[in-house]
Amino acid sequence: MTRMLRSTTRATFAAGLAAALVIAALPASAQSRQDETFDRTLSVQPGGTLRLRTFSGRVHIRGTDGNQVVIHAVRHASADRLRDIQIEVTQSGNTVEVDANHRLVERRNDNVVETDFEIQVPSDTRLNVNSFSAPLEVENVRGDHHLKTFSADIRLSASRWNDNDGVDAETFSGDVRLRLPDNARGGIDFDSFSGRFNSDLPVTLQSSSRRSFRGDLNGGGSASFRVKTFSGSAEIRR
Repeated sequence: MTRMLRSTTRATFAAGLAAALVIAALPASAQSRQDETFDRTLSVQPGGTLRLRTFSGRVHIRGTDGNQVVIHAVRHASADRLRDIQIEVTQSGNTVEVDANHRLVERRNDNVVETDFEIQVPSDTRLNVNSFSAPLEVENVRGDHHLKTFSADIRLSASRWNDNDGVDAETFSGDVRLRLPDNARGGIDFDSFSGRFNSDLPVTLQSSSRRSFRGDLNGGGSASFRVKTFSGSAEIRR
Protein backbone atom coordinates (compact mmCIF):
# COMPACT_ATOMS: atom_id res chain seq x y z
CA MET A 1 0.00 0.00 0.00
CA THR A 2 2.82 2.37 0.91
CA ARG A 3 4.69 1.67 -2.34
CA MET A 4 1.55 2.28 -4.40
CA LEU A 5 0.92 5.58 -2.59
CA ARG A 6 4.48 6.77 -3.14
CA SER A 7 4.32 5.75 -6.78
CA THR A 8 1.05 7.60 -7.26
CA THR A 9 2.46 10.68 -5.51
CA ARG A 10 5.53 10.70 -7.75
CA ALA A 11 3.36 10.33 -10.87
CA THR A 12 1.09 13.16 -9.77
CA PHE A 13 4.07 15.41 -9.02
CA ALA A 14 5.68 14.59 -12.39
CA ALA A 15 2.46 15.37 -14.26
CA GLY A 16 2.08 18.66 -12.41
CA LEU A 17 5.69 19.59 -13.09
CA ALA A 18 5.31 18.81 -16.79
CA ALA A 19 2.18 20.96 -17.00
CA ALA A 20 3.97 23.81 -15.25
CA LEU A 21 6.89 23.55 -17.66
CA VAL A 22 4.54 23.66 -20.66
CA ILE A 23 2.80 26.78 -19.31
CA ALA A 24 6.15 28.42 -18.56
CA ALA A 25 7.30 27.70 -22.11
CA LEU A 26 4.35 29.53 -23.63
CA PRO A 27 4.78 33.19 -24.57
CA ALA A 28 3.30 35.63 -22.08
CA SER A 29 0.72 36.74 -24.64
CA ALA A 30 -0.50 33.16 -25.05
CA GLN A 31 -0.78 32.70 -21.30
CA SER A 32 -2.75 35.87 -20.54
CA ARG A 33 -4.40 37.00 -23.77
CA GLN A 34 -7.59 38.92 -23.03
CA ASP A 35 -10.32 40.71 -24.95
CA GLU A 36 -11.38 44.27 -24.18
CA THR A 37 -14.28 46.22 -25.71
CA PHE A 38 -14.09 49.92 -26.54
CA ASP A 39 -17.06 52.14 -27.53
CA ARG A 40 -17.22 55.86 -28.31
CA THR A 41 -19.77 58.04 -30.11
CA LEU A 42 -19.11 61.57 -31.38
CA SER A 43 -21.37 64.06 -33.14
CA VAL A 44 -20.12 65.40 -36.48
CA GLN A 45 -21.51 66.93 -39.64
CA PRO A 46 -21.46 65.39 -43.13
CA GLY A 47 -18.33 66.38 -45.02
CA GLY A 48 -16.03 65.79 -42.06
CA THR A 49 -12.87 63.72 -41.84
CA LEU A 50 -11.99 60.49 -40.04
CA ARG A 51 -8.31 59.72 -39.50
CA LEU A 52 -7.42 56.27 -38.21
CA ARG A 53 -4.05 54.72 -37.38
CA THR A 54 -3.89 51.03 -36.52
CA PHE A 55 -1.52 48.08 -36.85
CA SER A 56 -3.16 44.66 -36.81
CA GLY A 57 -6.68 43.25 -36.58
CA ARG A 58 -9.24 44.49 -39.10
CA VAL A 59 -11.09 47.69 -40.02
CA HIS A 60 -14.67 47.96 -41.30
CA ILE A 61 -16.05 51.47 -41.93
CA ARG A 62 -19.68 51.90 -43.00
CA GLY A 63 -21.53 55.01 -44.11
CA THR A 64 -24.91 55.87 -42.57
CA ASP A 65 -27.52 58.63 -42.84
CA GLY A 66 -26.81 59.91 -39.35
CA ASN A 67 -24.54 62.68 -38.04
CA GLN A 68 -22.39 60.60 -35.70
CA VAL A 69 -19.15 58.71 -35.71
CA VAL A 70 -19.79 55.49 -33.81
CA ILE A 71 -16.65 53.55 -32.89
CA HIS A 72 -16.83 49.97 -31.65
CA ALA A 73 -13.59 48.08 -31.16
CA VAL A 74 -12.51 44.77 -29.67
CA ARG A 75 -8.89 44.67 -28.51
CA HIS A 76 -6.87 41.48 -28.08
CA ALA A 77 -3.68 41.40 -25.98
CA SER A 78 -2.24 40.55 -22.59
CA ALA A 79 -3.55 42.45 -19.58
CA ASP A 80 -0.44 44.58 -19.20
CA ARG A 81 -0.45 45.60 -22.86
CA LEU A 82 -4.14 46.51 -22.70
CA ARG A 83 -3.32 48.67 -19.69
CA ASP A 84 -0.22 50.35 -21.17
CA ILE A 85 -1.53 50.82 -24.74
CA GLN A 86 -4.96 52.35 -25.26
CA ILE A 87 -7.18 53.73 -27.99
CA GLU A 88 -6.98 57.51 -28.17
CA VAL A 89 -9.86 59.43 -29.80
CA THR A 90 -9.67 63.18 -30.33
CA GLN A 91 -11.94 65.61 -32.12
CA SER A 92 -11.08 69.00 -33.58
CA GLY A 93 -14.03 70.68 -35.26
CA ASN A 94 -15.35 68.25 -37.85
CA THR A 95 -12.27 66.00 -37.80
CA VAL A 96 -12.06 62.85 -35.68
CA GLU A 97 -8.71 61.14 -35.10
CA VAL A 98 -8.32 57.59 -33.76
CA ASP A 99 -5.02 56.07 -32.68
CA ALA A 100 -5.36 52.37 -31.93
CA ASN A 101 -1.98 52.14 -30.18
CA HIS A 102 -1.53 55.18 -27.99
CA ARG A 103 1.20 54.26 -25.50
CA LEU A 104 0.74 55.43 -21.94
CA VAL A 105 3.91 53.58 -20.92
CA GLU A 106 6.97 53.25 -23.17
CA ARG A 107 7.58 49.54 -23.81
CA ARG A 108 10.63 47.95 -25.43
CA ASN A 109 8.64 45.13 -27.01
CA ASP A 110 4.98 44.34 -27.71
CA ASN A 111 4.10 47.92 -28.54
CA VAL A 112 0.83 47.19 -30.39
CA VAL A 113 -2.57 45.74 -29.60
CA GLU A 114 -4.51 43.73 -32.18
CA THR A 115 -7.73 45.69 -32.69
CA ASP A 116 -10.91 44.92 -34.65
CA PHE A 117 -12.78 48.11 -35.60
CA GLU A 118 -16.42 48.53 -36.60
CA ILE A 119 -16.98 52.23 -37.34
CA GLN A 120 -20.04 54.08 -38.60
CA VAL A 121 -19.66 57.53 -40.17
CA PRO A 122 -21.92 59.93 -42.08
CA SER A 123 -22.01 58.83 -45.73
CA ASP A 124 -20.23 62.00 -46.86
CA THR A 125 -16.99 61.64 -44.94
CA ARG A 126 -13.36 61.90 -46.01
CA LEU A 127 -11.24 58.99 -44.81
CA ASN A 128 -7.55 58.79 -44.03
CA VAL A 129 -6.74 55.27 -42.81
CA ASN A 130 -3.25 53.88 -42.23
CA SER A 131 -2.59 50.32 -41.09
CA PHE A 132 0.14 47.70 -41.27
CA SER A 133 -1.51 44.27 -41.47
CA ALA A 134 -5.17 45.10 -40.79
CA PRO A 135 -7.42 44.57 -43.84
CA LEU A 136 -9.44 47.68 -44.70
CA GLU A 137 -13.08 47.52 -45.79
CA VAL A 138 -15.09 50.65 -46.59
CA GLU A 139 -18.79 50.48 -47.41
CA ASN A 140 -21.02 53.27 -48.78
CA VAL A 141 -18.80 56.18 -47.75
CA ARG A 142 -18.38 59.04 -50.23
CA GLY A 143 -15.53 61.52 -50.10
CA ASP A 144 -11.82 61.61 -50.85
CA HIS A 145 -10.31 58.47 -49.36
CA HIS A 146 -6.66 57.83 -48.53
CA LEU A 147 -6.33 54.14 -47.61
CA LYS A 148 -2.93 52.62 -46.89
CA THR A 149 -1.80 49.26 -45.57
CA PHE A 150 1.31 47.11 -45.93
CA SER A 151 0.38 43.42 -45.98
CA ALA A 152 -3.42 43.41 -46.18
CA ASP A 153 -6.23 43.90 -48.70
CA ILE A 154 -8.20 47.07 -49.31
CA ARG A 155 -11.90 46.79 -50.21
CA LEU A 156 -14.17 49.71 -51.03
CA SER A 157 -17.77 49.52 -52.22
CA ALA A 158 -20.24 52.34 -52.86
CA SER A 159 -23.65 52.50 -54.51
CA ARG A 160 -23.41 56.30 -54.99
CA TRP A 161 -20.44 58.46 -55.92
CA ASN A 162 -19.84 62.21 -56.18
CA ASP A 163 -17.99 63.63 -59.20
CA ASN A 164 -15.22 65.16 -57.09
CA ASP A 165 -14.63 62.12 -54.88
CA GLY A 166 -11.40 60.22 -55.40
CA VAL A 167 -9.50 57.29 -53.95
CA ASP A 168 -5.83 56.94 -53.09
CA ALA A 169 -5.23 53.27 -52.19
CA GLU A 170 -1.80 51.86 -51.44
CA THR A 171 -0.68 48.43 -50.26
CA PHE A 172 2.52 46.43 -50.59
CA SER A 173 1.45 42.79 -50.79
CA GLY A 174 -2.34 43.05 -50.58
CA ASP A 175 -4.96 43.45 -53.30
CA VAL A 176 -7.16 46.48 -53.95
CA ARG A 177 -10.79 46.07 -54.98
CA LEU A 178 -13.04 49.03 -55.74
CA ARG A 179 -16.73 48.43 -56.36
CA LEU A 180 -18.07 51.66 -57.86
CA PRO A 181 -21.33 52.79 -59.47
CA ASP A 182 -21.51 53.26 -63.24
CA ASN A 183 -21.23 57.07 -62.95
CA ALA A 184 -17.86 57.07 -61.16
CA ARG A 185 -15.32 58.88 -63.33
CA GLY A 186 -12.00 60.65 -63.16
CA GLY A 187 -8.32 60.24 -63.87
CA ILE A 188 -6.76 56.92 -62.89
CA ASP A 189 -3.16 55.96 -62.07
CA PHE A 190 -2.07 52.38 -61.47
CA ASP A 191 1.44 51.46 -60.31
CA SER A 192 2.56 47.93 -59.46
CA PHE A 193 5.69 45.79 -59.72
CA SER A 194 3.96 42.47 -60.41
CA GLY A 195 0.22 43.03 -59.88
CA ARG A 196 -2.51 43.05 -62.49
CA PHE A 197 -5.32 45.50 -63.19
CA ASN A 198 -8.88 44.77 -64.33
CA SER A 199 -11.90 47.06 -64.67
CA ASP A 200 -15.59 46.64 -65.45
CA LEU A 201 -15.78 50.40 -66.08
CA PRO A 202 -14.18 51.72 -69.29
CA VAL A 203 -10.59 52.96 -68.99
CA THR A 204 -8.93 54.99 -71.75
CA LEU A 205 -5.14 54.83 -71.60
CA GLN A 206 -3.17 58.07 -71.79
CA SER A 207 0.27 56.63 -71.12
CA SER A 208 1.68 53.30 -69.95
CA SER A 209 4.89 51.49 -69.10
CA ARG A 210 5.81 48.02 -67.96
CA ARG A 211 4.75 48.66 -64.36
CA SER A 212 2.24 51.50 -64.52
CA PHE A 213 -0.31 53.37 -66.58
CA ARG A 214 -2.28 56.58 -66.52
CA GLY A 215 -5.70 56.99 -68.06
CA ASP A 216 -9.29 58.14 -67.78
CA LEU A 217 -12.01 56.22 -65.98
CA ASN A 218 -15.39 56.59 -67.68
CA GLY A 219 -14.09 59.38 -69.92
CA GLY A 220 -12.27 61.24 -67.15
CA GLY A 221 -13.29 63.92 -64.70
CA SER A 222 -12.09 65.97 -61.76
CA ALA A 223 -11.73 63.02 -59.38
CA SER A 224 -8.45 61.12 -59.02
CA PHE A 225 -8.20 57.35 -58.56
CA ARG A 226 -4.71 56.21 -57.61
CA VAL A 227 -3.82 52.60 -56.85
CA LYS A 228 -0.30 51.54 -55.90
CA THR A 229 0.89 48.05 -54.96
CA PHE A 230 4.05 46.00 -55.16
CA SER A 231 2.82 42.44 -55.63
CA GLY A 232 -0.90 42.96 -55.23
CA SER A 233 -3.47 43.28 -57.99
CA ALA A 234 -6.24 45.84 -58.42
CA GLU A 235 -9.73 45.68 -59.88
CA ILE A 236 -12.68 47.98 -60.35
CA ARG A 237 -16.11 46.32 -60.33
CA ARG A 238 -19.64 47.56 -60.80
